[in-house]
Amino acid sequence: MALVEFNKETCTKCGACIAACPGCIIIPRKDGFPRLFPGADDYCMRCGHCVGICPTDSVIHKEMPLEQCPLIDKKLGVSFEQVSQLIKSRRSIREFEDKAVPRELIQRIIDTARYAPTGHNMQEVQWLVIDNPEELHRLTAIGVDWFRSMADGDTPWTQQMQAILRMHELGFNIFLRNAPAVVVPFSEKSNPIAAADCVIAMSYFDLAARAAGLGCYWNGYFYVSAQSFPPMVEAIALPEGFTPYAAAGMGYPRYKYRRIPPRKNARIIYH
Repeated sequence: MALVEFNKETCTKCGACIAACPGCIIIPRKDGFPRLFPGADDYCMRCGHCVGICPTDSVIHKEMPLEQCPLIDKKLGVSFEQVSQLIKSRRSIREFEDKAVPRELIQRIIDTARYAPTGHNMQEVQWLVIDNPEELHRLTAIGVDWFRSMADGDTPWTQQMQAILRMHELGFNIFLRNAPAVVVPFSEKSNPIAAADCVIAMSYFDLAARAAGLGCYWNGYFYVSAQSFPPMVEAIALPEGFTPYAAAGMGYPRYKYRRIPPRKNARIIYH
């Protein structure tokens, strides 16, 4: 069986699969039916556009059987107003209830976030989840050591790090904010679009977590230290050649927000 075949008995020759294929590997035959050009298997992005768009389920993709491609439930569609409020009401949550987040819930959110777009549909984003209290405590201590290393000398970070250390001495956990879980998308350093892929995936995760009743804050301290501070790099123990490109603390929000603060007006250039 070829990678992609077309059922001529049900195909209506509508051309949707041809138009939707981002790799342009589906072309029309003289009789109007779609076909792959020779050698197309090597260029298929495995995006599933052809399977997802066919109105008669006539596209047969060897790696994407229909039973693995659920129908879109129109009853679950959301309005623009609902999406708009979800995005606008999203806040960086840094105060959490003393309550663990079930791994099953984290798994569900990641299973949603993994549908975030990636360059060339490579889907190379991986996830590190840290929810063991002892491990979070250990990483916090390493993070404070990183703060100390950054507070020495004369850099743009110096004064901020010194202020953070003073807060730490007063008992405030600035590094992880006592979040019951930290989620870290990571990918290969050699992938030129890994950073963008991980940031997009983290954004999807953030919004999905909000819809699940959780709150997140993006932790730049964590992922920067995990990229460059040897003790932290060793502590998180990612596979060789991989690095994090984002991180978020997450948990159940201690406080609820009632209003949406204003933001700067969008600056738009039209051509």
